[in-house]
Amino acid sequence: MTKQLGTKDLFSIALGSVIGWGAFVLPGNVFLPNSGVLNTFIGFTIAIFMIFFIEKSYSILLSIYSSVGGEYTFASRTFGSKTGFATGWLLTIAYLSIIPLNATAVPMVLESITNWYSKGEMLYVFAGYAVYLNDLIVSLSIIVFFTYINYLGINSSKLAQNLCVFGLLFSLLIIVFLSFFKYEATYYNNFKSNFGDFDWSQVVRIIAFAPWAFIGFDTVAQMSEEFKVDSKKASFSALVAVIFGGIVYNILNIYTAFGVSSNDLENATWATGQAVSQILGSFALGILAIAMFGAVISGLNGFFMGASRLLFAIIKNEYKDSETSISVNYLVVIVGCLSCIVPFFGRNALIWFVDLSSVGASFAYFITCMAAFKLASTLKYKIYAVLGTLCSLLFLIFLLTPWFDSNIPFVSAICLFVWLGVGIVAYYKLHLSSSRKGIAV
Repeated sequence: MTKQLGTKDLFSIALGSVIGWGAFVLPGNVFLPNSGVLNTFIGFTIAIFMIFFIEKSYSILLSIYSSVGGEYTFASRTFGSKTGFATGWLLTIAYLSIIPLNATAVPMVLESITNWYSKGEMLYVFAGYAVYLNDLIVSLSIIVFFTYINYLGINSSKLAQNLCVFGLLFSLLIIVFLSFFKYEATYYNNFKSNFGDFDWSQVVRIIAFAPWAFIGFDTVAQMSEEFKVDSKKASFSALVAVIFGGIVYNILNIYTAFGVSSNDLENATWATGQAVSQILGSFALGILAIAMFGAVISGLNGFFMGASRLLFAIIKNEYKDSETSISVNYLVVIVGCLSCIVPFFGRNALIWFVDLSSVGASFAYFITCMAAFKLASTLKYKIYAVLGTLCSLLFLIFLLTPWFDSNIPFVSAICLFVWLGVGIVAYYKLHLSSSRKGIAV
């Protein structure tokens, strides 16, 4: 692999993977109705500090391991093949579920901001979700296009990532700047109605949301063989992306709170879009559309890059005795093909697996912090690793135990056990096979 990724590129990969469609939709659908401005802000602030300690563990390990594969490499090199495979297996479903999630969000963006887009003929209903022809065509076209972009190589994929991410940031900056000149008393009253009272249970829900919200900063670790900067600068790029991600989530949430009152949230089809239109006028929806497309596309592209490198590392390490060689380009095509299957099942079924991305990310964080504790050479970094381990464990407790309202739904838990079962069978089937020739394919 060639060393093509500088600080700006790594920042774009991390931030683009962190910010997706949810930052533009969840303020009106989840954050404000359930948690309000106050609890959402507190939850994200605490989450950023928790991710800070986790990211410090990544910084420790990136300075030790420079091989592609991120958490999988950290786990397998530190704790052995079984732990490495388990970490990589859980992270794989996390990455692969987010690619079609962003792809299927593109038709939703088109429907929200244009008058001309039509969902087309309804094909069928799966798990309570209607699948429409045009939605399916658009989603598949986006996946195929970015499969091609990534197949062309790192230069084309990083260019697309930079354009999308900086287009996202510049568009949001314009919206925020113009809004300073549009103050009205109504907006303050709207904000006051959405502010909310402090509720620790709602803060916990936001904290538990953090692994899903911030998954993607770790894609930087997947690209380690392609860094043209040292590991400290790469790690710092990821950390800055996490901070920017938290800022973007809160800005969009606060902006929505100013534009739409709490009483109107229930009837708002897309509250954030309605807020921008209310404060700045309908022309600003075009600017918001650039930001939203930038977020959705950069998320899809970032996880394409991360997933292909993760699978490359797994195959390179687990099947190193195989006579079959494999390239990242080949795995880009595999990731694209797998991602093309999911839109046929609709977004409801996809959400079952997306819930697993939080579990997969949290487990990867936990193993990474444990590895960092084992390998850290100074007391300072061991303390960082301990704190990161505790934060990761808290994420898992919030997600997997019935004691909190933030636990994953029952159907997602079933999907988790099925995925783990398949992983166990796959691991022992492959490792106990008497012949490993061609097994990588």
